[in-house]
Amino acid sequence: IGRFGPFAKAGKTYASLGKEDDPYSIELARAIELIDAKREAEAKREIAVFDDGKIKVLQGRFGPYITDGEVNARIPKDADPTELTAVDCRRLLAEAPRKPKRGARGKAAAKSKAATTAEAKPKAKAKPKPKAKAKTSAAKRTTTKSATAKKATTGRTATAGSAAKG
Repeated sequence: IGRFGPFAKAGKTYASLGKEDDPYSIELARAIELIDAKREAEAKREIAVFDDGKIKVLQGRFGPYITDGEVNARIPKDADPTELTAVDCRRLLAEAPRKPKRGARGKAAAKSKAATTAEAKPKAKAKPKPKAKAKTSAAKRTTTKSATAKKATTGRTATAGSAAKG
């Protein structure tokens, strides 16, 4: 039993067991049947291959698409994926939108880390005072919010007061 449920493994192929299959009493014949079905599905996934495997037309979860290992391109609905040529595939890959590089994510993380350290420093100076300030700032914020937000905050203070009494 794996992290995502029971499975059968043969070589590098993992096949999930069905709901009707008990992982403790599955027979060899049923396990082989599941693994063969998985291998057939993987073989059917590849529709066409061009340039010695560099460009592939694949059947994906959301329909057929073209990939060169780095960029994925959608196939137009009016085009038949079995009739595409290598030239068509190269053209569609060239027109495909490029995803932003992952380096941009690191910059955003650095900003948020700096913001959290800046917030942590005032809390370390005086613990009781920031709590009082937080209540007054929360009260100021509720005056600018809509009426439904005011109702929600009054309900919270009532429950907090009743919890303090009891």
